[in-house]
Amino acid sequence: KTSGGCLQSEPVKGAPHFSLSDAQRKALVEGIAALQQPQKPLTPSEKIARTMKALNCVACHQRGELGGIEAEREPHFQTTQPEMGDEGRIPPPLTGVGAKLKPSYLKQQLEQATKERPYMHTRMPRFAGFGFDELVDALTTSDPQPKLTEVVHNIPERQFKQGGWTLVGAQGFSCIKCHTWGNTKATGIQSIDMHRMTTRLNEAWFEAYLLDPQSFRPGTRMPAAWPEGQVLLPKVLDGKAPTQIRALWAYLSDGKNARVPLGLGRDPIELVAVTEPVIYRNFIEGSGPRTIAVGYPEKLNVAFDANQQRLAMIWQGSFIDASMHWVDRGNGFQAPLGDQLINLPAGVPFATLTDEKAAWPKQPAKELGYQFQGYRLDKQRRPVFRYKFGEIEVTDALIPTPLDDKAQGILQRTLTFTSTTAAPEVIYFRAAVEDAIVAGKDGTFSMKEPWQLKISGGEKPILRNSEGKTELLVPIRFENGKATITQKFTW
Repeated sequence: KTSGGCLQSEPVKGAPHFSLSDAQRKALVEGIAALQQPQKPLTPSEKIARTMKALNCVACHQRGELGGIEAEREPHFQTTQPEMGDEGRIPPPLTGVGAKLKPSYLKQQLEQATKERPYMHTRMPRFAGFGFDELVDALTTSDPQPKLTEVVHNIPERQFKQGGWTLVGAQGFSCIKCHTWGNTKATGIQSIDMHRMTTRLNEAWFEAYLLDPQSFRPGTRMPAAWPEGQVLLPKVLDGKAPTQIRALWAYLSDGKNARVPLGLGRDPIELVAVTEPVIYRNFIEGSGPRTIAVGYPEKLNVAFDANQQRLAMIWQGSFIDASMHWVDRGNGFQAPLGDQLINLPAGVPFATLTDEKAAWPKQPAKELGYQFQGYRLDKQRRPVFRYKFGEIEVTDALIPTPLDDKAQGILQRTLTFTSTTAAPEVIYFRAAVEDAIVAGKDGTFSMKEPWQLKISGGEKPILRNSEGKTELLVPIRFENGKATITQKFTW
């Protein structure tokens, strides 16, 4: 029956009274009537509505016109971040959630109720064992993905992710002001963790949301970084909104392994070379604890490992953020700031080998007869590194060329060898170690980075395979106790 009995608004003799609201009585009447009709297969939208009502998702979430918090209960939803407004205390709407969240994550959230919004007092209940495959399929079908913009570019992957890193940090859109980075707090309010964004969200939805957040959640505090498609940071990558958004996604896709954004956890202290080089001696990531890093006014930078007497890294753009070492106790290894970073061979740079097929030594430089002797400054105050390999004295001079219009860097390195005693008949210089090295004309070798290395001086370079890598060795013979090699890096 769809009337009388417990469906009465007032208690009646002989029937239980459940104090049902008008909405509850209406729902019961409609449910009874529906059961009396022939059952038809439910559409995806009907499956969603049925499940949301059955599990009472509608008590906290709204999807289109369905559900939402009742006015008398609304004040009970609280937050530890009152400055976030309703976004910090009201569970998010589920309108379009099938397009927003990846199916695997959506199912995980329904079954395990992960705490993506720890600032929200209201907690999502767990429904383990319910079986959500049908609901997830229905949500994915009902909420089609936006079309992902096609992006065509020839930017190297490392530089591409560097662009995303720039956009997230203090020199870009400062996403770190509101979003946490793993266990590191944001500089302002503490919103959703950036580490997990690419594991939760669909990339096409991510792009569409960044272009127009208000269309997805009216009143959101999320700003439009590309208002109506305008590019506010035209010097980042190719200056196009789709490319920049794709780079941001690529950077965040590294999750916990992604480089920490600039300005997070402390105020940055960027060292900038203006009229002469800046020399920074400290613990540098990728080089070691005894690194002498040099930032040149030409916007090219190097890191020299004084432990192994090797040129460890070269990169373009910004030099270094000194805040890690100049604030508080100064612990840890600081990564370079710029982009287009190239890691050069680890281990010692020179060795005496029994023949060109002998394995490269792995012992520390000190055990192999190396001795670091500091550096001197040339007329332009560029450091010239000095060290010894046995009885052979080495000077290591680096001269950068300003970046051209194509942001191509050129760094020339001159190695001068002098032996005061009888030098070995031949020593070998390991100039590069890469997955693949292709020999070109005039002593030029191409790497996959992509970058090129041109070598002058010494005998004919040797390409050989070693432990799954390709090594580039240059034999060096002395004439009157002297020898010179020039390397020209182009990247």
